[in-house]
Amino acid sequence: MYDEKIVTTGTSLGKLFIFIIELYKDDYSVNKALNLGPSDGFAIHSLECFDGSVYMADSYNNKIYKFDGRNNFFETNVGRDPRHMCRDKDNIYVANFESDNISIIDYDTFTLTGLIPAGIKAHDVKYSEIYKSLYVSCYEENEVAEYNLDTGKTRRFKTDGKPMHIYLLEDTLIVMTYYVNGDVQTRINFINLTTGRIEDTINIDGLASDFLLDYGNKMVYLLNIVDKSLYIADGASRAKIKKIYLGGYPEAISSGSKNIYVTNSKKQQIDIIEKKEHKLSSLKLQFTPALIKVIN
Repeated sequence: MYDEKIVTTGTSLGKLFIFIIELYKDDYSVNKALNLGPSDGFAIHSLECFDGSVYMADSYNNKIYKFDGRNNFFETNVGRDPRHMCRDKDNIYVANFESDNISIIDYDTFTLTGLIPAGIKAHDVKYSEIYKSLYVSCYEENEVAEYNLDTGKTRRFKTDGKPMHIYLLEDTLIVMTYYVNGDVQTRINFINLTTGRIEDTINIDGLASDFLLDYGNKMVYLLNIVDKSLYIADGASRAKIKKIYLGGYPEAISSGSKNIYVTNSKKQQIDIIEKKEHKLSSLKLQFTPALIKVIN
């Protein structure tokens, strides 16, 4: 039995692939591989896994792709420059960076059914079952917008820096932002959803390429492409606890049952970090990886 199943985008000989990979202790096996075409014809910004299917946001072609477990491939048009997506029971929601809105895709039929206005430069979107609301990072406005799907009412939360990625932990918004004041900093904002105020921030010098909240242990993971390191912080105590040097170009991150997985495109490998003891190991690949997601 494999330890984990993941999906990753990767390039080989100038072509872009989707790889479904089974990971073992010291090895891997490619379960499926789909050739999308010449790599310069796509800009896959993000991927998600819902019910065993892989969904990809193509910022270049303004499309969302679906690759199911039966080797079927589907696509649907969305707004300009789609970045990230989330879902509730009925729909997939896509943040469109250049359209300043959120596309609504019917989950069962995989067809575009509507649009929701968002703030300027919508980048990430998350759904809260508790609040029945969408939360979208408005990069150009230094705000996260809340949109209640039942009432249509909106609220705005100010961020310290330009917001990129969002997570929700109980009654707290955790937002990764970029802050430029001569030097570039990445900041993790902890915003109280009741008061709307920033309660804490964690500052990290340099530019982050990806950001993750592992809900199981409430730990926050951030990849810094300037010092080529993984930062680990406690989402409950809101304190930075560890820095692990990876080298190369750490590009994307995902959480598994026991490990954190990082694609390292320059080293052409997946870096594996144990959640408990933070031991680091690597798995060499025969292609250059980019995005990664554990398939639950």
